[in-house]
Amino acid sequence: MASLTAYRTRIINSLDDSTLKYSNDIIDEALRKVLNEYTRAFPNIKTTSVTIATAERSQTLTACANLMAIIQLYHPYNSALSDPFINPREDFALTWQDGIPFAFFTGDDIPQVTEKIFVKYAAKQTIDTLDSATATTVRDDHEDLLIVGAAGQAAMIRASGLTEKWGTLPNQQSNLLIWGKSQYQRFIDFLMEIRSEQPIDIFPDTFWKLDQWDRG
Repeated sequence: MASLTAYRTRIINSLDDSTLKYSNDIIDEALRKVLNEYTRAFPNIKTTSVTIATAERSQTLTACANLMAIIQLYHPYNSALSDPFINPREDFALTWQDGIPFAFFTGDDIPQVTEKIFVKYAAKQTIDTLDSATATTVRDDHEDLLIVGAAGQAAMIRASGLTEKWGTLPNQQSNLLIWGKSQYQRFIDFLMEIRSEQPIDIFPDTFWKLDQWDRG
Protein backbone atom coordinates (compact mmCIF):
# COMPACT_ATOMS: atom_id res chain seq x y z
CA MET A 1 0.00 0.00 0.00
CA ALA A 2 1.44 3.36 -1.08
CA SER A 3 2.20 6.09 1.48
CA LEU A 4 1.65 9.83 1.12
CA THR A 5 5.18 10.28 -0.27
CA ALA A 6 4.51 7.83 -3.09
CA TYR A 7 1.17 9.48 -3.87
CA ARG A 8 2.81 12.91 -4.02
CA THR A 9 5.44 11.62 -6.45
CA ARG A 10 2.86 10.07 -8.76
CA ILE A 11 0.63 13.16 -8.71
CA ILE A 12 3.60 15.41 -9.53
CA ASN A 13 4.55 13.07 -12.37
CA SER A 14 0.98 13.17 -13.70
CA LEU A 15 1.15 16.99 -13.66
CA ASP A 16 4.57 16.87 -15.37
CA ASP A 17 5.72 19.36 -12.76
CA SER A 18 9.51 19.28 -13.09
CA THR A 19 9.78 22.90 -11.90
CA LEU A 20 7.86 22.34 -8.67
CA LYS A 21 4.99 24.73 -9.34
CA TYR A 22 2.78 22.63 -7.05
CA SER A 23 3.59 22.72 -3.35
CA ASN A 24 3.00 19.78 -1.03
CA ASP A 25 0.16 21.78 0.54
CA ILE A 26 -1.67 21.94 -2.80
CA ILE A 27 -0.99 18.28 -3.59
CA ASP A 28 -2.16 17.16 -0.14
CA GLU A 29 -5.30 19.29 -0.29
CA ALA A 30 -6.17 17.88 -3.72
CA LEU A 31 -5.56 14.33 -2.50
CA ARG A 32 -7.61 14.98 0.65
CA LYS A 33 -10.60 16.10 -1.44
CA VAL A 34 -10.59 13.07 -3.75
CA LEU A 35 -9.99 10.70 -0.84
CA ASN A 36 -13.09 12.03 0.94
CA GLU A 37 -15.18 11.52 -2.18
CA TYR A 38 -13.71 8.07 -2.71
CA THR A 39 -14.66 7.22 0.86
CA ARG A 40 -18.30 8.16 0.25
CA ALA A 41 -18.46 5.89 -2.79
CA PHE A 42 -16.30 3.06 -1.43
CA PRO A 43 -15.86 3.16 2.38
CA ASN A 44 -13.48 0.91 4.23
CA ILE A 45 -15.44 -1.92 5.91
CA LYS A 46 -14.14 -2.71 9.38
CA THR A 47 -15.16 -4.72 12.45
CA THR A 48 -14.41 -4.37 16.13
CA SER A 49 -15.74 -5.49 19.50
CA VAL A 50 -16.45 -3.13 22.38
CA THR A 51 -16.38 -4.22 26.03
CA ILE A 52 -19.07 -2.56 28.14
CA ALA A 53 -17.61 -0.51 31.01
CA THR A 54 -20.85 1.00 32.33
CA ALA A 55 -24.35 -0.49 32.29
CA GLU A 56 -26.40 2.07 30.40
CA ARG A 57 -28.27 2.62 27.16
CA SER A 58 -25.70 4.98 25.66
CA GLN A 59 -22.44 3.24 24.75
CA THR A 60 -19.41 4.97 23.27
CA LEU A 61 -18.01 3.64 20.00
CA THR A 62 -14.62 5.34 20.10
CA ALA A 63 -13.07 1.92 19.44
CA CYS A 64 -14.58 2.08 15.94
CA ALA A 65 -11.83 4.09 14.26
CA ASN A 66 -12.97 6.54 11.56
CA LEU A 67 -16.58 5.36 11.89
CA MET A 68 -19.08 6.74 9.38
CA ALA A 69 -22.07 4.37 9.58
CA ILE A 70 -22.96 1.12 11.35
CA ILE A 71 -23.74 -1.79 9.03
CA GLN A 72 -24.44 -4.50 11.61
CA LEU A 73 -24.38 -4.63 15.42
CA TYR A 74 -24.54 -7.69 17.68
CA HIS A 75 -25.13 -7.72 21.44
CA PRO A 76 -24.40 -9.59 23.59
CA TYR A 77 -21.46 -10.94 21.58
CA ASN A 78 -19.38 -13.96 22.59
CA SER A 79 -16.57 -14.98 20.25
CA ALA A 80 -16.27 -18.36 22.00
CA LEU A 81 -19.66 -19.51 20.71
CA SER A 82 -19.87 -21.71 17.61
CA ASP A 83 -22.03 -18.95 16.14
CA PRO A 84 -21.25 -15.69 17.93
CA PHE A 85 -23.59 -13.71 15.67
CA ILE A 86 -26.88 -14.94 17.10
CA ASN A 87 -27.92 -11.67 18.75
CA PRO A 88 -28.33 -8.98 16.09
CA ARG A 89 -29.59 -5.66 17.45
CA GLU A 90 -31.57 -3.12 15.47
CA ASP A 91 -33.07 -1.24 18.41
CA PHE A 92 -30.36 1.39 18.56
CA ALA A 93 -29.53 4.78 17.11
CA LEU A 94 -26.10 6.06 16.13
CA THR A 95 -25.61 9.51 17.64
CA TRP A 96 -22.70 11.96 17.75
CA GLN A 97 -21.86 13.98 20.85
CA ASP A 98 -19.05 16.52 20.45
CA GLY A 99 -17.74 14.48 17.53
CA ILE A 100 -17.77 11.20 19.47
CA PRO A 101 -20.00 8.34 18.20
CA PHE A 102 -22.41 6.59 20.55
CA ALA A 103 -24.87 3.73 20.14
CA PHE A 104 -28.06 4.52 22.07
CA PHE A 105 -30.09 1.36 22.74
CA THR A 106 -33.85 1.88 22.89
CA GLY A 107 -34.95 -1.72 23.62
CA ASP A 108 -35.40 -3.58 26.90
CA ASP A 109 -31.99 -5.30 26.78
CA ILE A 110 -29.63 -2.70 28.26
CA PRO A 111 -25.89 -3.48 27.83
CA GLN A 112 -24.30 -4.68 31.07
CA VAL A 113 -20.75 -4.40 32.43
CA THR A 114 -18.23 -6.85 30.82
CA GLU A 115 -20.63 -7.71 28.00
CA LYS A 116 -19.38 -7.15 24.46
CA ILE A 117 -20.80 -5.41 21.42
CA PHE A 118 -19.62 -6.48 17.97
CA VAL A 119 -19.81 -3.74 15.33
CA LYS A 120 -19.41 -4.01 11.55
CA TYR A 121 -19.13 -0.51 10.15
CA ALA A 122 -18.20 1.73 7.24
CA ALA A 123 -15.07 3.77 7.92
CA LYS A 124 -13.14 6.52 6.21
CA GLN A 125 -10.41 5.52 3.77
CA THR A 126 -6.92 6.68 4.76
CA ILE A 127 -3.49 7.19 3.24
CA ASP A 128 -0.46 6.58 5.41
CA THR A 129 0.83 9.86 6.99
CA LEU A 130 -1.88 12.02 5.39
CA ASP A 131 -3.60 13.81 8.28
CA SER A 132 -1.72 11.61 10.79
CA ALA A 133 -3.09 8.34 9.36
CA THR A 134 -0.99 5.28 10.17
CA ALA A 135 -2.03 3.06 7.27
CA THR A 136 -3.20 3.18 3.67
CA THR A 137 -6.56 1.45 3.17
CA VAL A 138 -7.15 2.35 -0.50
CA ARG A 139 -7.26 -0.70 -2.73
CA ASP A 140 -4.14 -1.07 -4.87
CA ASP A 141 -6.17 -1.28 -8.10
CA HIS A 142 -7.98 1.96 -7.21
CA GLU A 143 -4.81 3.97 -6.69
CA ASP A 144 -4.38 5.00 -10.33
CA LEU A 145 -7.72 6.79 -10.51
CA LEU A 146 -7.17 8.57 -7.19
CA ILE A 147 -3.95 9.89 -8.73
CA VAL A 148 -5.93 11.06 -11.78
CA GLY A 149 -8.53 12.78 -9.60
CA ALA A 150 -5.95 14.43 -7.35
CA ALA A 151 -3.97 15.70 -10.34
CA GLY A 152 -7.16 17.21 -11.75
CA GLN A 153 -8.00 18.83 -8.43
CA ALA A 154 -4.47 20.22 -8.08
CA ALA A 155 -4.63 21.70 -11.59
CA MET A 156 -7.96 23.39 -10.83
CA ILE A 157 -6.61 24.77 -7.54
CA ARG A 158 -3.60 26.22 -9.33
CA ALA A 159 -5.76 27.61 -12.13
CA SER A 160 -7.83 29.55 -9.60
CA GLY A 161 -4.63 30.95 -8.11
CA LEU A 162 -3.45 32.28 -11.49
CA THR A 163 -6.40 34.67 -11.76
CA GLU A 164 -4.71 37.58 -10.01
CA LYS A 165 -1.08 36.80 -10.85
CA TRP A 166 0.99 38.85 -13.30
CA GLY A 167 3.06 37.24 -16.02
CA THR A 168 0.88 34.25 -16.83
CA LEU A 169 0.87 33.04 -20.41
CA PRO A 170 -2.19 33.66 -22.63
CA ASN A 171 -4.89 31.01 -22.08
CA GLN A 172 -2.74 29.34 -19.39
CA GLN A 173 -5.48 29.56 -16.77
CA SER A 174 -8.30 28.35 -19.02
CA ASN A 175 -6.23 25.50 -20.49
CA LEU A 176 -5.18 24.34 -17.03
CA LEU A 177 -8.75 24.52 -15.79
CA ILE A 178 -10.08 22.53 -18.76
CA TRP A 179 -7.42 19.85 -18.33
CA GLY A 180 -8.05 19.65 -14.60
CA LYS A 181 -11.80 19.30 -15.07
CA SER A 182 -11.35 16.52 -17.62
CA GLN A 183 -9.09 14.55 -15.27
CA TYR A 184 -11.45 15.08 -12.36
CA GLN A 185 -14.40 13.92 -14.46
CA ARG A 186 -12.56 10.66 -15.16
CA PHE A 187 -12.31 10.22 -11.39
CA ILE A 188 -16.03 10.93 -10.89
CA ASP A 189 -16.91 8.38 -13.60
CA PHE A 190 -14.70 5.88 -11.77
CA LEU A 191 -16.60 6.50 -8.53
CA MET A 192 -19.88 5.75 -10.28
CA GLU A 193 -18.46 2.41 -11.44
CA ILE A 194 -17.14 1.22 -8.09
CA ARG A 195 -20.13 2.40 -6.05
CA SER A 196 -22.07 -0.70 -7.09
CA GLU A 197 -19.20 -3.05 -6.15
CA GLN A 198 -19.78 -2.52 -2.44
CA PRO A 199 -23.49 -2.21 -1.64
CA ILE A 200 -24.01 -1.21 1.97
CA ASP A 201 -27.33 -1.48 3.77
CA ILE A 202 -27.35 0.66 6.92
CA PHE A 203 -31.13 0.43 7.36
CA PRO A 204 -32.75 -2.14 9.68
CA ASP A 205 -34.72 -5.11 8.38
CA THR A 206 -37.57 -4.40 10.78
CA PHE A 207 -39.43 -1.17 11.36
CA TRP A 208 -41.26 0.44 14.26
CA LYS A 209 -45.04 0.32 14.41
CA LEU A 210 -46.89 3.36 13.17
CA ASP A 211 -49.80 2.87 15.60
CA GLN A 212 -51.48 0.23 17.77
CA TRP A 213 -53.11 -1.43 14.74
CA ASP A 214 -49.90 -1.72 12.70
CA ARG A 215 -48.84 -5.38 12.55
CA GLY A 216 -46.22 -5.02 9.75
